Formats: sequence, structure tokens, C-alpha cells
Amino acid sequence: MYDHLKKLQMISFFKAPAHKKIKPVAIGSGFEYLELVTDGHVFFSGPNGKNTIFGRGTLFWHKKGENTIYRYPEDDPYSCYVFRFEVENVKRRVPRISFPLHTEQLIGFAADSFRNYHSGEQENPAFAVMIYSTLVWYATGVQRILGTQFPKPLKIALDFMENHLDSPLHLDEIAAVAEISQPYLFTIFKRYLNISPHQYLLGLRISRAKQMLAGCDLTIKEIAFECGFESLEVFYRQFLHNTGTTPAIYRKRSDPMDSKW
Repeated sequence: MYDHLKKLQMISFFKAPAHKKIKPVAIGSGFEYLELVTDGHVFFSGPNGKNTIFGRGTLFWHKKGENTIYRYPEDDPYSCYVFRFEVENVKRRVPRISFPLHTEQLIGFAADSFRNYHSGEQENPAFAVMIYSTLVWYATGVQRILGTQFPKPLKIALDFMENHLDSPLHLDEIAAVAEISQPYLFTIFKRYLNISPHQYLLGLRISRAKQMLAGCDLTIKEIAFECGFESLEVFYRQFLHNTGTTPAIYRKRSDPMDSKW
């Protein structure tokens, strides 16, 4: 799948100087150059062709003939992790600009990769493939709305949902924790995630249930309640609707000791 990947040439960290202009790097033949913004802001021509400002969590993926990011507000310089890969020249497989949903998870992955690279993994081909494939996964996976940064109430709501999946969690309760009205909770979810709070919460519950079915010995009924479903019947119905299979079949398929998988 990644036969075109020849080498991870470098992982570095760059911080643009304040009140100073810099020159872009032109990407030469045989290279792909990724920049993950961690702080500050940059100006760049987005997918719509308009000059747009981008911030923390934006992933830029540059190929032959393209330039790296280099324009930024003088009083708000950006910093970024930089990944440079040596590759066979192939067509673009990922967007030039992406906005992975799990910003902090991605930045944490970049920080770990940076440390591991400079701790002796430079020449490990398996490490290079892991880094590249993970970045492809982030760049092509679930995305935030173009160029947005989550407001504090939305971050609070997302964290609260994640940490209380074993509770019924009514939307008025989530809104109260975030100190906003329930209608505004709907507004910010649709604006920044293009999904309703209920749909997002259900997705979290199903995801948690799949992990538990594949990784623990609790009964399906116990898992249903651990994931906040009000009854076993509701759990089965929602799981089947979202995955196309039943919890029991999903568990059996995930069993490494099942000779039929």
C-alpha cells in the first residue's frame, strides 16, 4: 500500500520568528513535506481558493512543485512539527490541507514521533511506515469544519461526554456543564462538527461498545449499561443500525481465538 514510501528523512520542529518574514521551501522531486501547526496562525490559500487563516491542528501535506507555509500574522507567529519523507513521485492521495477532528491526539502523536525519531529510530523502516500511515489516517479521517478552532463550551461538552459515557447524559445536562443553552449546544455542534450532539454522543457510545466487545469479558448486557444505553434492546437496535451487525457477532469476529475469522 505504501510501496512509494522510501524513507522518513526527518522529523523536526519549527517556530517562526515574530515580526519577521521568512521564505517558503519549494518541494523538490521525490519528497513529501508535512507541517502540523501547533500554535499561532498562518495565512494560506485554502481549498476554496481564498486566502484563509489557519491555526492549531491544521495539517498541511505538500508535494513536488508546492511551497511550505510561510505567511503569518507578525504578532502571532506559528510553530509546527515538520515531517519530510522521501518518496516515489505518485499522484496525491490525501488533501493538501486537512483538519483532523482529534487535534490534541494528533499533536500528541507528533510529539511522541519527534522524540522517538531523535532517540534512535531514524533508520527503522517500520517506524517510517507507521508514521506515514498514521498521518494519512488523520488526514483522510473525520475532520473538523474548515479552519475552525473549537470554542471553550464545545471542548467542555466533548470532554464531559467522553468521560461520562456510563451515564444517561441528557442534552440539558451537557449544556448546563458547558454553561450554555441547549439550543446553542445544537448550534455549535452543527457549526464545528456538522453533527448533532445526540448523533455525536451515540457515535461515542457505539465506539466504546465495540472496543469493550473486542477487549473485555463483560456480558453484552453489562457492556450496554457501561456505555450508557437505557436497555439491552435499545443497545442491540442502535448497534445493528450503526454497524450492520449485532453485538454478539461483532464480539465473535473480534475473538482472536476464533478459528473462523
